[in-house]
Amino acid sequence: MAKKTSPFDNVDAFRRSVLIVLLLFTSSFGASFAVLNYLNDNYKAMFGEIAMGTFALVIIPLVRKTPHLIRWSLVYLVLFNTTMMLILATPQSAPSVFAWVLLIPILSHMLLGRALGGGVTVVFLVTAFLIYYMRFADSAVHGNARALLNVAGVALCIFGFSFVYETSRSRAEKALQRQALTDPLTGLGNRALLQLRAEEEEARHERYGTSHALLLLDIDYFKKINDSHGHDAGDNALKAMSALLSDNVRTNDDVFRYGGEEFCLLLANASARDAREAAEKLRHLIEASSFEDAGKTLSFTASIGVAACPEDGCDHQTLLGIADRRLYAAKLGGRNRVEWA
Repeated sequence: MAKKTSPFDNVDAFRRSVLIVLLLFTSSFGASFAVLNYLNDNYKAMFGEIAMGTFALVIIPLVRKTPHLIRWSLVYLVLFNTTMMLILATPQSAPSVFAWVLLIPILSHMLLGRALGGGVTVVFLVTAFLIYYMRFADSAVHGNARALLNVAGVALCIFGFSFVYETSRSRAEKALQRQALTDPLTGLGNRALLQLRAEEEEARHERYGTSHALLLLDIDYFKKINDSHGHDAGDNALKAMSALLSDNVRTNDDVFRYGGEEFCLLLANASARDAREAAEKLRHLIEASSFEDAGKTLSFTASIGVAACPEDGCDHQTLLGIADRRLYAAKLGGRNRVEWA
């Protein structure tokens, strides 16, 4: 099965693009700095620049396709920062070279996120400060307390800003993901989340041979509830159905609002027989349930169509189509019933 794209792969795509640009930057500027270091007789720095630039060029094709982007970002940053530390430690390097250290917190948080990026930043900022101190502690210009505090203070400020920015970005991203994957009325997952979960189950079946099933459920005569009692009653019916379904499925099953008065249940590790039994159990529970609206006790029933993998196929759209046809057959057969064949 070809890998399908998640609606939230944009974060990975951004980080992948950033890493590729950095690799191109590293290779091109590495060559330039290697020439400058050669002219300044700083051969250690020259070889470090050449090695890092060559490595950057070699891994660009791999980074374009790898599913392990964080791992390669970590490898790049560790090697890049280590090369930087080695150059900083050479006696020929000027104090101004330490300005490159300020890139560490920005790149680390951008490529690795808050936790891992923060850890990498702390390790290399401390290392850079120790190198600076060992090289310039005896210098009247660069080793006085004010100079040391300036170096440490600027690095810590940039680290703090990067950390706060990444924290805010991560929270905003998670909030947007929740909104994009959640039905606002019922709090259930929506079609987008159903698609993602179905792809996971499909991949699990291909790898391990596991089974799963879909139940497509529709509230019977839902329009009558809206027409007779108002749309608020219809909303309350949908909320009541959502709560009933969520409370009566296994912990590894998922409930989604499919659209309108339709709901979809994804049953993991469930055979066709398991799915039929679960559908009948839910139908009876729904029939016996009720909900309150404006002081009135209202009730409803539901029709359910069942499709199971591998009996009916395992492609998500195929299963949905079969479940939908069986749901339609349940309605034609008198409603408040389950159809599985």
